[in-house]
Amino acid sequence: MADTVISFQMTNRINCFECFQPKVEAFGAAHGLSAKVVFHLTLCLDELVTNIISYGYTDFDDHPIDVTVSLEGEEIIIRIEDDAEPFNILEAPEPELSLPLEKRARPVGGMGIHLVKNLMNKIKYTRENGKNVLVLKKTLCEGCCPHG
Repeated sequence: MADTVISFQMTNRINCFECFQPKVEAFGAAHGLSAKVVFHLTLCLDELVTNIISYGYTDFDDHPIDVTVSLEGEEIIIRIEDDAEPFNILEAPEPELSLPLEKRARPVGGMGIHLVKNLMNKIKYTRENGKNVLVLKKTLCEGCCPHG
């Protein structure tokens, strides 16, 4: 039986996608996850880690970003922990989607977070010991939810 947990650490100074994408793909293959689910996981990780790297730090030092992906029953759980500036994804404003694209007067950004909120079934944010802790859950059941 394949390990049901993978953990990896990256920093705010490396190409993060190249770090975690092969690991998440291997994890998905080991557990028979659909290509769609693996794509959703890597897309969400890419969006979130890119945001941490792009907006979370005010200095030029190396900062660790810890990621754990686990399979618990019919749920994939992603945990991201970083020491960036506090940022609660759940409080981020939703982009204006009701207007036609050419008439939207909205600031650039926010679509990645919107995407993450819609691809994951549950999201929990806490600030613990000076760190952002984001836990995302995705249900794998086919037919019982729109995300499976």
